[in-house]
Amino acid sequence: MPMIHNFVIENKSDVNEDVHTSYSWDRNGKIHKNGLTRDNHAHLDDNFILYIHDSLQWLETRNPSTGEKSRGLNNYGITVIEDQQVLQRLHQILNAWIDLFSSAPDSIILRGNFCVDDGDRKGYYEKLVYSKSDLITEIKKLARMAVHAAEHGKCIVHFGI
Repeated sequence: MPMIHNFVIENKSDVNEDVHTSYSWDRNGKIHKNGLTRDNHAHLDDNFILYIHDSLQWLETRNPSTGEKSRGLNNYGITVIEDQQVLQRLHQILNAWIDLFSSAPDSIILRGNFCVDDGDRKGYYEKLVYSKSDLITEIKKLARMAVHAAEHGKCIVHFGI
């Protein structure tokens, strides 16, 4: 199963430690819920999230399961991005990545994690390959969601892998 991070727009009042129970996931990692449309959810590959991880650390977030404030995304759990200024910052960060990737060729190749092959103990970096069009489309969707959430007093809920 692909490792995917899902993002949805939610009403702040609907987000608690049980928010995950109103969603389901298919075997491809895609999220489902009544009323969920293409415009109010986005998904990004785990390796891509790891690639932009440092810039996401600039976001003040909250873990609804524990109630604790944090920075960045909870990779293996749920994260809430709810403050209007933080949603605007997310929009700015995503737009900066969009601007950068707009200069890339049609097939974006990024350096992933360092791996070691147990057979011969040689190390190598994973090669992450993305369609420029698909990647930018999904990042733009998440950026639009951040603006919408900020303007309408909502939040973005992130479901880690």
